[in-house]
Amino acid sequence: MSLLKIRNALFVAETRKLAAHKYVFSNPIQKFDIEEPNTGSKKAFFAITGPEKSNLLNIIAAKYIPEPPLGRVYPQFNDIHRSDQIQHLNFRENSGLDKVHMAARYESYSYKGVLEMKDDVNSVINYVTGANNYNSNTAVSQEDGYVEKLCDYFNLNHLRNKWINSLSNGQMRRARISKALINKPRLIVIDDPFLGLDPQATKKVSDSLRRIALELNAGVVLGLRVQDPVPEWIDNLGYVDESGLTVCGPKVTASEAIVEKHKDVLMLHKRRQAESARIAFKEVAPGAVNEVVDPIVEFNKAFVKYRGLDVLKDFTWKIQRGSRWRILGENGSGKTTILSLITADHPQSWRSVISIDGKLRKTGQGVSYFDVNNRIGISSPELHATVPPRAKALDVVYNGLVRDIGNSNFKFIYKHKGPLPDEAQKLLQEFAQELAPLEHKRFFELSVSQQKLVLFLRAAIKNPDILILDEAFSCMDEEALMHKCHNYIASNMKTTTVLAIGHIDWEVPAHEHVIKLHGDSSRQYSFATKTTGP
Repeated sequence: MSLLKIRNALFVAETRKLAAHKYVFSNPIQKFDIEEPNTGSKKAFFAITGPEKSNLLNIIAAKYIPEPPLGRVYPQFNDIHRSDQIQHLNFRENSGLDKVHMAARYESYSYKGVLEMKDDVNSVINYVTGANNYNSNTAVSQEDGYVEKLCDYFNLNHLRNKWINSLSNGQMRRARISKALINKPRLIVIDDPFLGLDPQATKKVSDSLRRIALELNAGVVLGLRVQDPVPEWIDNLGYVDESGLTVCGPKVTASEAIVEKHKDVLMLHKRRQAESARIAFKEVAPGAVNEVVDPIVEFNKAFVKYRGLDVLKDFTWKIQRGSRWRILGENGSGKTTILSLITADHPQSWRSVISIDGKLRKTGQGVSYFDVNNRIGISSPELHATVPPRAKALDVVYNGLVRDIGNSNFKFIYKHKGPLPDEAQKLLQEFAQELAPLEHKRFFELSVSQQKLVLFLRAAIKNPDILILDEAFSCMDEEALMHKCHNYIASNMKTTTVLAIGHIDWEVPAHEHVIKLHGDSSRQYSFATKTTGP
């Protein structure tokens, strides 16, 4: 039986645009059906791609208004409870949690004891079930075992009692998926479901979505980039551009049509994958890596604990000035913790665990949080979530030049007093073509690729000593634009130390060194150095 039927319908995003006929797509969607999987139908599991895929997902999730009114119907859904029956997750937007200061996830451990954390109303399990202050819905009963099943499927059992804001990016995404499934929806719509997940978590989430969908007899629609691998269990593919749904059908035939539309993009992607495959790294002893002449950052047998548990243990890492590093590890292994120690967002960064330019960072030494961040440029999911939606795009870029405000403060607008620094002018000139269409746009009006570009330029415009790229290019649809950013780093920021996190090889800029956090109970880590490749 059908879960959704669309017939010859146009859509508008807002009621006030209905009279003006400002449609989301220029052409109507002629026919689109989603059916129950347990009837044997091959129209239950969809992947949607293309530059306007998010708009189609909004249409499927009942976010936009159909014209005519019966152009979109949900035959089995009660209108009163439709919000429970359709669950729509967009990982390109912020997490839906409070937009607190970037250090809040770490500061919580400074004030909460073990017992208090265990019973915290804002624990992961309470977030998932709705028994917390982020969710006004009535908490879901845990008696039928469904909650335990979700925690098992999405690998949350060991995180049940953690404070929700303390989760890593990947862990938070798994928690959000579980929360979306808690009311047993019949239609599951997720944009970029695997964004920020390590390979192991990606497979587990994919397999778990299929299992849950079959158990709930629910349809699934995933939004993916053209370059992203499509899960094996997906039956149908769709492609969406400004005109509307131009390709839709069984995976085999539809994929051929989509490849034809994106020959240039996919050729670039294959070329970059081939280049990555030619690069080889060889594991090296910590002593060899740490024999550096001019370390800009140094961890010397550092310890970091949360609630009595080691996150970093006997951690030694010397980062040569101007070197390029990739930080690898599964979700929750401590990657972002290391970066937060460097940026001084982590309160334990002032407890003599890190040295910058040979000076041990500790309280009372005369160096402030703002002094630290004046020398650092950063782009990360946490920063992305805190950008004021109505901020002008170019104001966000220029905000990177404002000193003594920290990297997470977007409220100050840069006041031009004389010419810009030479490096800033060079950067803006290099990306002038990409910035020109953004001059009069606000941040929320930009595509995700444009938002990612703006945040990268904000980080780079200050010509920082240290450039931190925490999933900075994940979710970018325009791979050529991503490649241009990578090339700018390689060609114009040669003296800058680059520290990058990314689970997908082609999203990470060129680097010579890798540190891998194993995430085990002994908190082991290893180093590797580039041996061959472009």
